[in-house]
Amino acid sequence: MKNDEAKWYEKASGKKLHKTENVAKMAAKSAKAAEKDELKRQQEEKKLRTEPKTTKPIKSAKPENKVKKTKTPQKTTRRTAKTPFPETLPMFDTRNIPEDSAKILENFGKIVMETRNLSSKQQVLLPKQIKNLSHQLTDDRNSRRLGYMNDAGQLSAYISYFMWWNLVRLTRLFASLPETAFKLNDGDFCLDLGSGPLTVPCALWLARPELRSKKLTFYALDLSQGALAAGEEIFLSIAAKTLKENQLPWKILRVKGALGTPVKQKPALITCANVFNEVTQNSEMPPDFLAKTCTADILKYFEKDSPSAQTVLLVEPGDPRSARLVSLMRDSFMRKGFAPLSPCPHLHACPMAGRTAANPNGKWCNFAFDTSDAPEELLKLSKTANLQKDRASLSYVLLCRQEEKDSDKKASKPEKRELKLRVASDFIKLPELKKSAWYCCSELGLILAVDRTHRQPKNGDLLTIKHPGSTENCKKDKKTGAVILDI
Repeated sequence: MKNDEAKWYEKASGKKLHKTENVAKMAAKSAKAAEKDELKRQQEEKKLRTEPKTTKPIKSAKPENKVKKTKTPQKTTRRTAKTPFPETLPMFDTRNIPEDSAKILENFGKIVMETRNLSSKQQVLLPKQIKNLSHQLTDDRNSRRLGYMNDAGQLSAYISYFMWWNLVRLTRLFASLPETAFKLNDGDFCLDLGSGPLTVPCALWLARPELRSKKLTFYALDLSQGALAAGEEIFLSIAAKTLKENQLPWKILRVKGALGTPVKQKPALITCANVFNEVTQNSEMPPDFLAKTCTADILKYFEKDSPSAQTVLLVEPGDPRSARLVSLMRDSFMRKGFAPLSPCPHLHACPMAGRTAANPNGKWCNFAFDTSDAPEELLKLSKTANLQKDRASLSYVLLCRQEEKDSDKKASKPEKRELKLRVASDFIKLPELKKSAWYCCSELGLILAVDRTHRQPKNGDLLTIKHPGSTENCKKDKKTGAVILDI
């Protein structure tokens, strides 16, 4: 086992394994923990088979319980028969995350401790460093140095807290994206811009197990060599816990530099997570100009006139400024022949392009989920650092430039009489209708969806309803001008 571990580690990192015994111990611990879980499961099953069956009749002995159980299903059945629920595809469904990945996310703090070798004193100071770094990333941005992750203390704070939260966000998002979201083949190259500690490659490995068997090479580009090195250690540690027999992790090629630094091979996938909000935060240029500039910088990495699919994933914080930039970059990429795959349910202009001088009440495209089921240790760390999170949000767009044949086929298909709605808000109370509603994105523009069937969709859900046809006679939301439709 030691030789195998050392072999794939050396191939992946391009350096001799100087901690072979540690990797072997880590693999042995993982195997021992798996055996312990299996033994515990077998004992619980044995206990269930052998315990007396005298408790079941007690629950159903009371007649009032029987009455309650029969009434509720009848009401639900009648309502379902009259008003069918729309098809719903969640955006942040944790059930899509593989079991082995869920365990790693839950215990990511231990991986950080193993790879960073933090002393007890450093662990005590960690919450304070996290709090200080949070100020530098938000309300005190002018004090933050461009290469802030070159500082060992700030890097540890970033990995221990911000990277962990980003993994929680991204794994939920990536795991729920369409099966065709990442069209990658053996031998393909990927480029992660502003990679930092390789958050995106780690999240992809955790969320998309079908990609683990592919022979991929990731260029990780960042200004901080220390962050890239730490990220590679974390990625290989995660891979060691999830690799199957005869599998090797993706190859990581670290590239120190800013956006625009060249790489040798042309990528099939380019990812950028939490990059452009930092690049543009001190810029005085108008947002549309910045969007065009950033789009052009990304497109330079792709091979021109390539017949194969080229994919771009942009993820930014869910604040108005970042969401506005993502929407503008979506428009810029579409002008260059790219089509949005997610979250957009259409190919039209973005109806949630953010607040502008012409539209001060404009909605910005962002998605959020409740964090009550986030890793317990991460929630404790957040509380200790006085950075409690009730919600986690993001803005993103996934785009792909496909072959002309594929786009021709799509254009020739007959239009279905259904309407896709992407829920892009929390529920809104409508006192005059005594109902709840949600703002949604659609090919008809901004929709205010009134929940007539008590479906109670969540932020980010993709709904399918019957197409209303013309919206001329539909009511409009007084505040935003959104078309009001029933779901």
